[in-house]
Amino acid sequence: MILHQATLQKELAVYQIGISAPNQQTVVIKLDKPIAYFKVLMAYPYSYISYLAYNFKDHDSQKRQALNNRNLRLALSLAIDRQVLTKKVLGDGSYLPKGFVAKGLADDPQTGKDFADQQTVKNTVAYRPTLAKKYWEKALQETGLKKLKLTLLASNDDSSSSVVAQYLQSQYAKVLPGLSITIRSVPGNNALQKAQKGDFDLYLSGWGGDFNDPITFLQIPVTGTSYNYGDYSNTKYDALIQQAQNQDANNSTKRWQDLVAAARIFNQDQGVTPIYQQVTSYLQKSDVKGIIHNTAGTQWNYKYAYKK
Repeated sequence: MILHQATLQKELAVYQIGISAPNQQTVVIKLDKPIAYFKVLMAYPYSYISYLAYNFKDHDSQKRQALNNRNLRLALSLAIDRQVLTKKVLGDGSYLPKGFVAKGLADDPQTGKDFADQQTVKNTVAYRPTLAKKYWEKALQETGLKKLKLTLLASNDDSSSSVVAQYLQSQYAKVLPGLSITIRSVPGNNALQKAQKGDFDLYLSGWGGDFNDPITFLQIPVTGTSYNYGDYSNTKYDALIQQAQNQDANNSTKRWQDLVAAARIFNQDQGVTPIYQQVTSYLQKSDVKGIIHNTAGTQWNYKYAYKK
């Protein structure tokens, strides 16, 4: 969406008293004449990762075999042009993910480095269409398939899910010949219920961190957990999380190393495929101070907010 001068004045009128959220599809601001607009446009990152979940226990045996093939999952991840998705499709300033754990959530207690950087595994979430095709062809060969039809379960309650689902459908058709995606778009609660029952092939899901520690994300893929809708399971991953939560719980260095190692296993395995990290843009008057923005848990705290 492009805001022109007339629309912009109406938008700004809403913010006379402080802060509010504009249309989340606002991408580019094109003015007929310059005004001090950018001083009030604020972008706030949050520890929410949108991702593609795979059903490892799909009721259809052919689909189950395909989804349990790591090369297939790598092909699906590397076929996504996340730059185009975040900049042009979503256009809300969302970040490119470096893995399952969100950027800016937690830093290494020894070095201060972002966990998101330490979890990175090369050629897992980058756009590599040529490599994606190679993985796709290898997956077809290993499974004995010539083509594959999958259904993508997505919520239709918000515009982001709808446009991301449509983008994935189009992108996969372009990059991975023989892969056909049908979108199953239903209300959010219905989508969640279907996911909990394992009634999906692919599920456009997401997770927001409850607190500033990598475990808020990494507890999800553990075998048998309630939010592990696709029934992902990896014994080495489980062992590392168990170790971090028990024998290494009081040793911050060893615990951190356990979590990094676990995250790398999960990212290398593409247990889920991260798509983007949420960033929300707001119009905020420059004289409104004291608003606390948290990157995990409760996003906003207005207790100390005031107008200067």
